[in-house]
Amino acid sequence: MDKPTAWEKILEHLKSRIDERDFETWFRDTKQRHETPEVISVQVRAPLYVSWISENFASQISESAQLAGLGGREIRFGADGDASSTVAAAKGPALVRKKAGALNPAYTFENFVTGNSNRLAHAAALRVAEHGTRQYNPLFVCGGAGLGKTHLMHAIGHRRLSRQPGDKVVYLTSETFVNEVVLGVRFNRMEAVRQRLRAADILLLDDVQFVIGKEASENELFNTFNALYDDGHQIVFSSDVLPREIPGLNERLKSRFEGGLIVDIQPPELETRVAILRQKAEARQIALDDDVSFFLALKIKTNVRQLAGYFERVAIFSEMRGEPISLDLAKEALKDVLRDAEQTASPAEIIRAVGAHWGLKPTELKARTKKEQIVFPRQVAMYVLKETTSLSLPEIGRLFGDKHHTTALYSIRKIAARREEDSEFNRLVTGFISQYR
Repeated sequence: MDKPTAWEKILEHLKSRIDERDFETWFRDTKQRHETPEVISVQVRAPLYVSWISENFASQISESAQLAGLGGREIRFGADGDASSTVAAAKGPALVRKKAGALNPAYTFENFVTGNSNRLAHAAALRVAEHGTRQYNPLFVCGGAGLGKTHLMHAIGHRRLSRQPGDKVVYLTSETFVNEVVLGVRFNRMEAVRQRLRAADILLLDDVQFVIGKEASENELFNTFNALYDDGHQIVFSSDVLPREIPGLNERLKSRFEGGLIVDIQPPELETRVAILRQKAEARQIALDDDVSFFLALKIKTNVRQLAGYFERVAIFSEMRGEPISLDLAKEALKDVLRDAEQTASPAEIIRAVGAHWGLKPTELKARTKKEQIVFPRQVAMYVLKETTSLSLPEIGRLFGDKHHTTALYSIRKIAARREEDSEFNRLVTGFISQYR
């Protein structure tokens, strides 16, 4: 058997860190062209893949490279026989900073499509960007993956700089924040890290839930928050769950996360999904008929990033064929991914998706533990399985370390009661059910 290439080793870790359909769309046909001790060159299908992969999967690739023992390599993506034409990734933490340290020019308020699902979040972000307000400090934006949280974070930064060019805007992913703390401690540079963060007029920290559980980073976040807040500087967090649902969140950070305004983004309704597709088509100067727009919007219901990915796949297929986009061409371009998407979700997929929402692996949900940060997501997974599959209570129990069927029943009743009491939680569970029913 041939020895796996460096890129193949990275892909093995990447598979578990992004959506399966995203992996099939963007990475299935990639291959390593050559490698040196400093650089891994990767061939992709078309030039558009280079920018899309760099903009949307930089942090996941960086993490996968680190796990594969290749974090010190530079990763270059290229197409059309010229891997050096575009450098889409850099080594180690710099891969993240390419996306995180500079604001993405595509993520502006002008390019953000609003609908009932995100109107409040958009309005709050706009208010913070243009005026800043103690009442909205911190602004905490929560919502599932791919719904536009990162877009809003970058849009806030762009608008603030356009209104007040002298302001210092700092945007960081949680991974970058943790990396900076780790490197600051390792090389005795924490004071420089603190000074940079606390000099920010507005700090934008994306996916803050991933900082929790890392003690040194939690402490720095707490102290940075206090310093910025006391000086009247704006703080914006994003997370895929509400503060009270972040596993392991301590009370002192919880009180600060909840001390300003919390807004959530829900999966977009059909009209908003169609509007998003039309906007992307206009930006690319592509003619997109209504039947194609509605076909794509009806296939992808819960993830804006995935919706955009499907559109890009169709657009690239159209360019390769030299044909305008039609309904038949769209179906042909997506036949592989849609075949997979339309199959009934397996219990394993549902467990993985629910666990991922809380940053947990399936093995953690199935572990014999009574820790609340594990038990509660496990109960949600049991409930969603009951609502979306024909599994019996004993069968559901066996999926979670041979739990007794009475445990499954108790969990399902508890989640049903919580849905009645908590409208935000009800929307979350409804989203899971609609995705897999």
